[in-house]
This record gives sequence, structure tokens and C-alpha cells, in this order.
Amino acid sequence: MKLALLGIYHETNTFSKVVADYAAFNIYRKEEITREYQTSQTTNAGFLQIGEDKDVEVVPLIFAITGPIGTITADAFESISKEMLSLLETHGPWDGVLLSLHGAAVSEHYPDADGEIAERVRTLIGPDVKVGLSVDMHANLSRKMIENIDVATVYRTNPHLDPKIRAFECAEMIRDSIKGKIDPVLWLEIPPVVINIVKQFTDEDPMKSVMEKLDKTLSFPNIIHGSVAEGYPYADVEEMGMGFISVSDGDIEAAKEASQWMAREAWNIRDQFVGDTPSIEDALSYADKKYINQEDGPYVLMDVGDNIGAGSSADSTHILSLAKSMGIKGYLQTLWDPKSVKACVSAGVGSEVTVDVGAKTDDMHGLPVSVTGIVRTLFNGKFEDDRPTHGGFKYYDGGLTAVLDTDDDHTLVLTSLRCGNTSREQMYSVGVYPEKYRVVVAKGVVSPRPAYQPIAKEILLVNTPGVTTSDLNFFEYRRRRSNLYPFEDLASYDPD
Repeated sequence: MKLALLGIYHETNTFSKVVADYAAFNIYRKEEITREYQTSQTTNAGFLQIGEDKDVEVVPLIFAITGPIGTITADAFESISKEMLSLLETHGPWDGVLLSLHGAAVSEHYPDADGEIAERVRTLIGPDVKVGLSVDMHANLSRKMIENIDVATVYRTNPHLDPKIRAFECAEMIRDSIKGKIDPVLWLEIPPVVINIVKQFTDEDPMKSVMEKLDKTLSFPNIIHGSVAEGYPYADVEEMGMGFISVSDGDIEAAKEASQWMAREAWNIRDQFVGDTPSIEDALSYADKKYINQEDGPYVLMDVGDNIGAGSSADSTHILSLAKSMGIKGYLQTLWDPKSVKACVSAGVGSEVTVDVGAKTDDMHGLPVSVTGIVRTLFNGKFEDDRPTHGGFKYYDGGLTAVLDTDDDHTLVLTSLRCGNTSREQMYSVGVYPEKYRVVVAKGVVSPRPAYQPIAKEILLVNTPGVTTSDLNFFEYRRRRSNLYPFEDLASYDPD
């Protein structure tokens, strides 16, 4: 059998002012997809893995990806999707299609961009070709997505350590469906509840409890797969919020029962989904007082409002500014700041330089902070990591990078490209060892945990301002549903 692999992968923060134009995407075609992803732990790796079956040929066509930023421009969306469809038509016919999408993409004309892609693919290939979709756990699942596919899987871990596993399961079900071994039918249940980003770590309650309920449904009669999507609260779309999928073998009522049972169980603990994070000052004071020594490890502060993995600016200075004024020592963080990198390059390694770092993207992430320090290192920014990483990625690029040791006893790793703090190799590659610091700031919420949990004395979530702040009342939502908890405290849920 012959399966196509293609997709657009983008988590869209509709509140970000940095648009996702065509130039923002890295586009891999055909064998480039195999080279980039086959040895990773990504969705694409899982789809490619099914090609090891002697009866299955996987044909990678096109995969476009950019980091989480703002809305996809109409030109970018149409250019990429038209190429996708052209390749799909040219290289067919197909027995099946494997869609590698994020699930929280928004374009200028299509709030449900993933659903639009699924519909266009279905229209092109017709009703009989099987379509499998594997998406991120932060997907805002829509009925349009589900109505145009045959099988769907969602990551089950946050941080995302299982994309390859889930994609392979999706591909297996597509293979078995084509062979007539199963007759998959899906039910999507979308209760009116949003889970705050700071409550989405799957190794702790409330999500740990939710995932245990998913495990229980997998033993229900005729259920062959199930998924929970936590949703992505920074995409202002109608479907924003949690979603529950069950896949049954030819029994739609069984799928409906399982999905609705999970949704009701989650609804019953909805008060646990509301955010509660300490202030910057409280977090810094706690870390400074509690720190013991290098052997015990640093305190890692998660900069929630500048969560790069959720589309933030990567240049927030809110924590840095207060750490400087409080006299916090042994402090380490990254900042996206091409201008300051250029100044460090001009000064040269070993030279003293004074620069105003950070806060150059918009007015939500603080003010530039003046620092003076010695340029320790200059680096091209490319590194790779074979350890478990969020999303399963292996290759990274922070662009031209400068390490600046300031006279405040701070180390700033300044990058020319936005690069999330999901790999410790980001630091090791420039000769910086986070284990030696008192306070390490990671711009994220959950995604940096695989990198920093092993060395941290403690991880603290910090309620910072910004385009990914945990305070959802900061944002003006225009498209979201009404009767949505916690925005409406008296929201109700009555399936059927």
C-alpha cells in the first residue's frame, strides 16, 4: 500500500504581533523530510516508521514548520497548501494519507486552519482513501478536522515525549483499516472548559488524573484508541479548550460513550484547571533564600509570560530587570536579541561591552535592560540533542549566539533566532553549565522540563506579563465560545 506524508505544523498565538509569513517557515520536501526527521522522536518519525512494514510504502511529500508565533498570513497558507495539494495529486493515487499537523494553527482567513487543510485533502482524494491525523496535545480539536479524517491520535505527554509513538499508532490504524482488519469510527467531545497552561503538566494533577481516565476508557468494549487534547488558550478560536477523542471498531455509540465519560470526569474537576502561579518577586526571593550549593542544583524559574513554545517573544526582561534590582547573583537566561548579538560580535570575545538587552519585539514584555559585561563566547547557534526533548526534536538553531557575563554576576545567552529552552545542549554548546548557577530562567511552562528537571533543585512557575501570561483575563477574546469555564463561572455542560 502507498501512503502520503505531508503537513503544515504551526501553533498559532493569535495575540502575537509576529506574523507567520512564508519566509518564517522551514519547508522540507520529499527526501529532506526523511533526512531531517527519521532519527528523531517526532510525529514525522512515527509516520516514516510504518514504512518499515514490507507491505507499506511511505512517500514524504512536503512538511512546513515554524516555531509558535502569530497568525499565518493568507499568502503563506495558500502557497503552502496549494503545493501540498499539487504534490498529492501529482504523485497519487494513494491508499492513505498521513497528515502531520499541529492542531492549533490559525491563518488570516481560516481560524481552523488545520480543519481547512483536512477538508481540502479529503476533497482532493475522495471519500475512499484513508486519512490519518496525529496532532499535538495543545490542539484545539474541531469537528471539521474529525469529519475529514478516518483516524486521529494526540500526544499523551506534556512535555511531549511521545509524538513518534502516537504517530506510529495512527499509521498502524490506517494500515489495518486499509487491510480491512478494523473499521475505525471516531467521536469528538468538546466540553466548555479551558485548562490553564500552568495546569497542563501530565505528571501532576489535575492532568495526571485526566490521563488516568483515558487509560480506563481503553478497556471499554470496542474501543481501540483514545486521546485527550489539553487545548491551546492563546489561539482565539471557537474550539479553544479541551477535547476528547475515542476511536472504536465500527461502533459509534461506544466511541461516543467513552468520549463523553472522559469529558464529564474532566468537567467535574474543572476548578482545578484554573491558574495559580507566584509573582516574580516571590519566586526570586524564594529561590535566592533556598539555594544551597551546586551539588543540589539550581532553582529553575519558568517564565510563563514569555513561553517561547507558545508563541511569545523570547525577549522578555521582566524577570531579568527585577533580578538585577534585587541583586540576585548566579543568574542565567537566554534572550532573543539580534541587535545585542551584533554589538557583541563587533566588540569581540574577551571585550567589555554595554548593551540594552531584550524587550525589542513589542510593549508587553518589559523594557530593555542596560547591562555591562564581558563577551565570553560567540557561536553559530547550531546544536543537536539525543536526550529526550519536548516534541522529540533533535536539531536546533539559535542563530549567531553571544554569551555575555555581566558585572551583576549574570550570564546572558543572546540569540539571533528565537530558540526555546527545551535542550540543555543550548547551554553546553556555548560552554555554559546551568548546573553551576543559582537561578536559571527557562522561557516556557512545561516544555523545558525534560531538559532542566534532571538538574534542578526545584522548578518554579512564575506569573509574568506577556503574550503567554497565565492570566487569561489579560486577553480580549473575540471568537471564543460563550458558556466557557472559567471565563463564565456559571458555565454548564450537558452532553446530549
